[in-house]
Amino acid sequence: MLRVWVDGRPVGTLDRLGNRGSAFVYHPGTDPRLSVSVTMPIRTASWNSSNGLAPIFEMNLPEGALRRRLSLRFAKTLGSFDDLDLLRLVGSTQVGRLRYSEYEESLDENVPFQSVDEILKAKGTDELFDYLLEKFAIHSGLSGVQPKVMNAAKPSWTHGGRRLS
Repeated sequence: MLRVWVDGRPVGTLDRLGNRGSAFVYHPGTDPRLSVSVTMPIRTASWNSSNGLAPIFEMNLPEGALRRRLSLRFAKTLGSFDDLDLLRLVGSTQVGRLRYSEYEESLDENVPFQSVDEILKAKGTDELFDYLLEKFAIHSGLSGVQPKVMNAAKPSWTHGGRRLS
């Protein structure tokens, strides 16, 4: 069972439903502005999915190499390993509006530190990728197929050869 957070505030509970499904229910009194999705407004009845997670939760799951690595690493330990287990592992460090924690726990933002200078010295070797994947796999709050790097510095974009800030 997971607690679902919106903008750092607990709003509901996500749990298994039957053999393959999931159910999400809002906590009583949740502010309507904190709904998890415009397609899932605040209501008393639970939001049930008969197969897997609702799309709003499924979109937070890692994909590709990261998903395979986590599945291989934790399936042996847990016995069974489904999307809810995967969300449990990576959910507290999601980037965006929704985050997840164990039901009785607060959000934990303890992500290991990694020096950018050390990464640049390694020059993109296969060993570097494996090292970073092992170190940050369960702290990867960005879903998608390819590995991602976040930089806290001010972003800049280019258009037509000109830098835009």
